[in-house]
Amino acid sequence: MASDWRILAQFDDAPEGLVGDTNGNFYVSLFHSALVMKVATDGTSTKIADLRTVIGDAKGSTVGIDWDGKDHLYVAFSEYSKRFPWPAKADLAVEGCGDATVTRSGLYQVTISTGKVEPVVTRADGYPFCFPDDPVIAPDGKIYLSDLSLQAIWKIDPEQKSAELWSKDPLFSPGDRSLSGYPVGVNGIALAPDGKSLYGVTGGIPLLVKVPIQDDGSAGKAEMLAFGYDNMDGLEVDKDGNFYLTETTRSEVWKVSADAKKRQQLGNPLQAPLGAPASIAFGNGDICVTNLNFFKHLPESQANSIACTKLDKPLW
Repeated sequence: MASDWRILAQFDDAPEGLVGDTNGNFYVSLFHSALVMKVATDGTSTKIADLRTVIGDAKGSTVGIDWDGKDHLYVAFSEYSKRFPWPAKADLAVEGCGDATVTRSGLYQVTISTGKVEPVVTRADGYPFCFPDDPVIAPDGKIYLSDLSLQAIWKIDPEQKSAELWSKDPLFSPGDRSLSGYPVGVNGIALAPDGKSLYGVTGGIPLLVKVPIQDDGSAGKAEMLAFGYDNMDGLEVDKDGNFYLTETTRSEVWKVSADAKKRQQLGNPLQAPLGAPASIAFGNGDICVTNLNFFKHLPESQANSIACTKLDKPLW
């Protein structure tokens, strides 16, 4: 188990989405304030953009983020329903999803060089996004977007500004038997190194799942790769196909082998500054997570932070 976890950066708000660039910097979304920040290798942070220039005073969660390798970030935002306050009340997810007055939930594009924010697709366009969560950009420029409460994955064309419901596999849904206590579906997603599969972690019945990408681009039937965790949030895949995932309730970080038969705990709150870790990303030989601190595990001196550790030699 890694023992050299450290705090890289802290903010005035809880960080959620996280993605690294090729120079060792990170881009991070702030959960409540809708800010997008850049974090340098020395931990210095600067504001890149403010989604409120477009979403106004809408209450909601700014969640997952991905980088196109050029000058654009894609950020998910989930607006809260005033009538049915999901996620404050977990049993109101269905009602919250159906509130027609919620129009800001969706995917937004941020131009890094200018800070300009533009909607890509939102509920205002007629798409029934419920809790858009984690975007992943495919090699062809299309964007997969998990929807935590809809328990589904969207596929978005940012050029056409259109979306399709790509997969709503039964494995994503906990039905009425949520093992974690949260009636949610797929959260963090990541592409396989060969681009032929999309992986996801689920929260209601915590699983690591694989969704094949068919030759025509459609989704195949999902299959379970691993189970035995609590409510899972973040997911990343390295070049060898190994998985890195976060658990929010137990504040743990795990590495799972490419064949899903072995696992190695990289951190837990007894020996690392981890508090409901959400997104996970690689950077300069490190693996880093955002501490959403949803359950107030961390003291103020460590909260609202990005925590990192070196990628030690694996056990396998």
